[in-house]
Amino acid sequence: MTTKADVVAKFKELHKKQYIPRGYMISNVPDETSVKVFADADAAWCETYNQHASKYVNIRSLSVTVPLLGHIFKMKFERPLIMDHHSEFEEYFGFGGHCNGFNVNRTIARFPSTFDADVNIDELLLQTGPIDADYAKQAVILLALGGYVKYWNAIHEFEQWFVDVVGIPECKGFSESKELLARIFDVMKFEKME
Repeated sequence: MTTKADVVAKFKELHKKQYIPRGYMISNVPDETSVKVFADADAAWCETYNQHASKYVNIRSLSVTVPLLGHIFKMKFERPLIMDHHSEFEEYFGFGGHCNGFNVNRTIARFPSTFDADVNIDELLLQTGPIDADYAKQAVILLALGGYVKYWNAIHEFEQWFVDVVGIPECKGFSESKELLARIFDVMKFEKME
């Protein structure tokens, strides 16, 4: 029988194996979801430079806070400001060649580039309660949202571990189905512009 200590061990194994100090993970937000989620008047987009998206034009960025397992995490969402006909921009936002399908509401979820070493993973993951689908999904979200890994294959491996080892089939395809993002959208708060 799998224990929460086993979950912590697997989490730390993935962090050790799949974390590098540079870069960050991104995930595209489906356009129809983006329109619904970010239509809120409190969403304060700011213009910023992001060399990963474009070396030539600025983009829009929005900071949010996300409560998870009793801790507040921060992440960003990014959108194009204007069209940029360079492959980095097209790939970052998921447009086709020559910005085919360009849309100023195209949104990318940008997970943190670093993790907070002061966050006690043991404390977060060893909280009382059963190892069920909800707990497993929160652990998977923590791996991404906390900036503990930089590769989606680490997230997929954790999901598959919960399926194969723990016996929680609801974890299969959790991140690819965009349920991971939907759970973040349900609880996130927009940071206000100052």
